[in-house]
Amino acid sequence: MVKLNRYIIRLAKELSRKRVACAAIFHFLYYFDWLFFSGIFIKQIVYFLENGFSLQEIMWFIAGTVCVFSLVGMFNSWYENCVKPETDIDIYQGLYERIYAKAQNASLSCFEDTKFYDKYMMALEDADTRLITSIDNIWSILMGAVAVVVSWGMMLRVDRWILLFMIAPVIGNFVFATALNKISYQIYEDTVVYKRVADYVNRMIHLADYAKDIRLTNIFRIMERKHKASVDSTLQVIDSYKKKSILYGWAYLFLSYTSIFEGVLFYGIYRTLVTKSLTMAQFTVLSSLMVTISSILIDFTEALISNYKNTFFIANLKEFLEFEPELPEDWDGIMPEEEIRSIEFRNVSFGYKDSRMILKDVSFRINAGETCALVGFNGAGKTTLVKLLLRLYDPTEGMILVNDIDIRKYNLAEYRKLYACAFQDGRIFARSIRDNVTMQRSAPADEAVIDKALRLAGIEDAVQQLEKGIDTILTKEFADDGVVMSGGQYQKILAARAFASDRQVLVFDEPSSALDPIAEHQLYESIAKAGQNRILIFISHRLSSTQSAQKIYLLDQGRIVERGTHQELMQLKGSYAKMYATQAKNYQAAEEEDWLSGSIFTWHRKGEVL
Repeated sequence: MVKLNRYIIRLAKELSRKRVACAAIFHFLYYFDWLFFSGIFIKQIVYFLENGFSLQEIMWFIAGTVCVFSLVGMFNSWYENCVKPETDIDIYQGLYERIYAKAQNASLSCFEDTKFYDKYMMALEDADTRLITSIDNIWSILMGAVAVVVSWGMMLRVDRWILLFMIAPVIGNFVFATALNKISYQIYEDTVVYKRVADYVNRMIHLADYAKDIRLTNIFRIMERKHKASVDSTLQVIDSYKKKSILYGWAYLFLSYTSIFEGVLFYGIYRTLVTKSLTMAQFTVLSSLMVTISSILIDFTEALISNYKNTFFIANLKEFLEFEPELPEDWDGIMPEEEIRSIEFRNVSFGYKDSRMILKDVSFRINAGETCALVGFNGAGKTTLVKLLLRLYDPTEGMILVNDIDIRKYNLAEYRKLYACAFQDGRIFARSIRDNVTMQRSAPADEAVIDKALRLAGIEDAVQQLEKGIDTILTKEFADDGVVMSGGQYQKILAARAFASDRQVLVFDEPSSALDPIAEHQLYESIAKAGQNRILIFISHRLSSTQSAQKIYLLDQGRIVERGTHQELMQLKGSYAKMYATQAKNYQAAEEEDWLSGSIFTWHRKGEVL
């Protein structure tokens, strides 16, 4: 715990030295205030009265005290109203920048690991306020401990047996308060998984993404039951600790407060009235110190309890900030060549943690200027293969080579700059169309480049009709005048991201799943045009889009079971030919010259004119 508190102070100093220093002064003055007025000021006034000091002398002492503590009050006001608001923001910004940087540096596999994600959520939960509270708690504990020792020293000067009353608060604070804190954190840890469920349901209720489904189906009732189950499970966890909490809570309150407050008071009355061994002045000082030490102990104990609770959360934060992923995003290495001559998968196998192998002994090679299509049923491993190529994961076995060099030897950030991708599950952000297309690349994109990308994606006309054009904000998350587009239009924006890039490899994962046949045809023509003189890789369930690919790989249960051109695979009369024939039943052949010219979209739906 001591090491963790040192870590808290060190982290806080890095974020705001001013806050740490001012907090120390504030808590010193707070406890000095208590000790001065109860142990020094009262005693001095009684001394003045007993020894016949003049009213003028007493008033000068009081006036001097007022002046000094007016300055203390000014400092406290400055600290509360100026320092705290400013440094709260500094700490919030600095801490969350570190958390976000660490999260961004974590590999994709980390976010698919439940344990890591739980740690991340616990680190995020009020991280800044917990750190700020911990700063105050640490100084309150340190200054409070000094104040307790000093106040007990003052009381010992009156009566040495008074030290016996210190035993009970020590037991109360360090035994029962500690036990209560452990129970509190154990409850939190046992219920965090249920809180995630409840948070998911709450998010589902207020996000527009789910609004239609909630109103048109019975899914809300299902999720409502899930929410109730999570609440019931949380209550069961709390109930399992109830008896211990009540017992420890009573013992803590009795030993920490009742014994010291009433105990010292009765002892002082006994010494003053029965044994006559204390003067009224001594009893007054003793009573005042008793109230002071009770208040100091209350503040000290509350700070101790709060700090003990927070250390569990800060421990999670520390563990998260010090976590080193197996594949960090800042992976260093050699710089890749600007020109890609080849991409090769060599005996690649891959399986997620504690899961079956998704890819098994996959080998193929793509050369510069070639178009490669990955086809197969859902779950065959097509998207996983692309994730491995982008090095979102590393293969379990085998290797991936670019220009005959293992991609693990490349600088990761520079390596990924070789690829422009459009995924079917890509996200639209609550930013302008411009930002959603360029994604704030290091070099600002020319508007002509953006316009060309939108034109290739087939959405230029729709964007030009908008009042603000490419500066129109997408979604209404932060802007009332934001535009909500259709699913197909959003998919075109995703495709435009890839078109706006001049990178060596284009990767499209089901880029037309939300498009109508005509828009799909136009998009694939644009993809073919954009892919000229570059490596083009695309995943598609619609085999009509694969015919112009120089290489087609059919995956089944993680293996490449067929490979070749469209004509070669049709002649093979295997799984590809059967899949193609099944899809072709709903299509009508296009004109012969279109097919011979290598049109990437050869078929169209019956009754539709392209």
